[in-house]
Amino acid sequence: MKIYQYENGYDEYVETQTFHNKRKLGRVYFKEHTGKIIKEHKPGATNIICHGTRNGAEQKYFKSVFKNSYVIGTEISETATQFEMTVQHDFAIPKAEWIGKFDILYSNSFDHSIDPSKTIDTWKKQISYDGKIFVEWSDYYNAKSTLSDPVSGTTEEFISFLESHNVVIEEFNKKFGLLMCNVR
Repeated sequence: MKIYQYENGYDEYVETQTFHNKRKLGRVYFKEHTGKIIKEHKPGATNIICHGTRNGAEQKYFKSVFKNSYVIGTEISETATQFEMTVQHDFAIPKAEWIGKFDILYSNSFDHSIDPSKTIDTWKKQISYDGKIFVEWSDYYNAKSTLSDPVSGTTEEFISFLESHNVVIEEFNKKFGLLMCNVR
């Protein structure tokens, strides 16, 4: 995998992510079919976190199908405060109250990470004992590291990266680019 190097470090990263979040605020990448696959694998989930959610579409979907569950999403931009079930937070930074909490961790934004190793290590700690990490990855969209999408690589490279961080790929849905992962 390749990682874009910001000349001005973390501040430039946050500024760039915020700019592109605002530019794409009305766009939704999350697809209902992805949510249905996740629901099939973890039908009894009670705590769900979605990382890099832009406008909260993921949380709305999960709350509609996991009606009694706690659902939260993160977004690095201050626009997070505009959307219910969303907090402004860098998904790579640990929060003590989230350690071991979530049955489902979902993201289609791993390519937005400034530090993939720190990100996956944080995410691994957030899932519950029998929790699952669901990450969407696309060879097409993740072909090149850019200012807005700093992490790139093929699906094979991404899987290799995850495995090198003791993440077990339980299933890969090639049609939708969805990896279901476990750390136990």
